[in-house]
Amino acid sequence: MGRVMLRLFAVAILSVAMLAAALPAGAGLWRLTVREAASASGERVLLSEIAEPQGEFPADAWAALGATPLWYAPETVGRQVVIPSAKVLEGLRYYLRDAPVEFALPNQLTLVRGGRVLGAAELRSLAVESLTPKVAALGTEARLVSVTAPEHLFVDDHATVAIEISEVVPGKQPFRFVVTGPGARILHQVPAEAVVEHLARVPVAIKNILPKDGAAVEQIAYVYEQRSLAGIRGRVFEPGEGQWRARRGVGSGQVIMADDMEAMPLITRGDQVRLVYEGRAVRLTMLAEAVTDGAPGGKITVRSTKNSKEITGVVRDSATVVIQ
Repeated sequence: MGRVMLRLFAVAILSVAMLAAALPAGAGLWRLTVREAASASGERVLLSEIAEPQGEFPADAWAALGATPLWYAPETVGRQVVIPSAKVLEGLRYYLRDAPVEFALPNQLTLVRGGRVLGAAELRSLAVESLTPKVAALGTEARLVSVTAPEHLFVDDHATVAIEISEVVPGKQPFRFVVTGPGARILHQVPAEAVVEHLARVPVAIKNILPKDGAAVEQIAYVYEQRSLAGIRGRVFEPGEGQWRARRGVGSGQVIMADDMEAMPLITRGDQVRLVYEGRAVRLTMLAEAVTDGAPGGKITVRSTKNSKEITGVVRDSATVVIQ
């Protein structure tokens, strides 16, 4: 082991010499950026495992310098240690000594033994790839605005990372990065968030619509506007060919939802109707008064004008209720 370490240190010293020789006279220092999170594959942390070159850093010089062994990695595979920025800089200056480089350091370095590190960019790319088809299914006007992801995620060499989301809806959308190990065992889950924008032309009330207000069937009661569907739950009202009235009140400026409306009844409460009983061999007719509203083919309660008895029947037309 001692001979191996001596050989590694000899390579490091040679790398520094090569780097110094490659640096033109009067040129500025080359720059290394230290990552916020890194994994060490062996007993010693290598420079290339925690840092990456910036700018015109000679490839051959970095290949040699990057192999420089630094401090010892955590003894246990999977164990994380957090090293303050000052300690990282102290270690780099000690092991690299006279190398003509300067360092851009994070506030701290989180180091783990074994496994791999997925950075924020890679995690966001994974989320975008998974969420984009789901967002597209909402419609042509839907788009994925942004994705937030953790700065890094440590995973085992044999683990997989997937996106888990219950439903994609407009607005802020929570989801999770799920890390799964052998045997489909969930190792851990990390929460994240996406923002989905979905614009659509929807009916918007231009005046207060009161319950049972039949004016809602008229264009004077609403207009179509391009609106974001963020925060809107349920199905938006689509007038179609039928006639409608408000089931409940809708305020001016509000989007009209399907649950706010109901088909305009053929018979309304208080209307006089013919109540018809149709048996196999008998057909009886009497006058009655509607107690409730009734849509075509729907059930309605009427009161006989003869004995005030309430009876349930089915609306046949605007003046006829049938008892079956």
